[in-house]
Amino acid sequence: MPEGDTLVNLADRLRPALAGRELAAIEVRRNRYPLPALGTPIDAVEAAGKHLLITFGDGNVLHSHLRMTGTWHLYRTGERWRDEPGAMRARVAVEGHEAVLFRAPTVRLWPPRLPGERPWQRLGPDLCRPPVDLDAVLARARAGDPNREIGDLLLDQHVAAGVGNVYKSEALFAERIHPQTAVGALDDETLRALYATASRQLVANIGRSDRRTHRRGLAVYGKVRQGCPDCYTAIRTTRQGDLERLTYWCPQCQPTP
Repeated sequence: MPEGDTLVNLADRLRPALAGRELAAIEVRRNRYPLPALGTPIDAVEAAGKHLLITFGDGNVLHSHLRMTGTWHLYRTGERWRDEPGAMRARVAVEGHEAVLFRAPTVRLWPPRLPGERPWQRLGPDLCRPPVDLDAVLARARAGDPNREIGDLLLDQHVAAGVGNVYKSEALFAERIHPQTAVGALDDETLRALYATASRQLVANIGRSDRRTHRRGLAVYGKVRQGCPDCYTAIRTTRQGDLERLTYWCPQCQPTP
């Protein structure tokens, strides 16, 4: 699943082609609501945590979540698509360009007057948008189960948005915290430092094609049984949370709590 920095990079790539332009064509698969009229301006293209939002001048918002399969492509008008038409989930065209969403499990047009809270409005503070309100993050973290493992909590987008498996593992390594430590066993200063580190790592990788959180690139993510870059102990993995998401850690630098 893409992490927050990936969505920021994607929004930064789509924005110059779409924002401020008038809509020339739009398709949204399985849409239940009237589409924005052709000629409607596109006001904004932005990331909100792991969500991508395209906001139109009439108040409509095209919301997508890529999860493990989705991808946005940007093409010049008439350019051949790099994926099959049957995989298209949404298309937004302006003069000269079109953005095409393929294979995303979540895409929806939100009309401006539809009642209810939008999914992106329930997110915690976005760690890709400093300065982060760490007091709000801490309050959300403390509101849950104190026995929850910190590696699982870091993926909770309602506590803080943007962290996925990569930055979960990398931030825990940087702060020398074992991923199975109970949230209640960590003091406020440690939790603040952990989320601040995750935010710094995310922001530092915005605009980069290769992620780096350590002098050797990534410290532990994806490196099971390889030597820790700091102590050379073999890196291990565990699965956490209801979705059994993988976490990587060093048993020497991140001792069992």
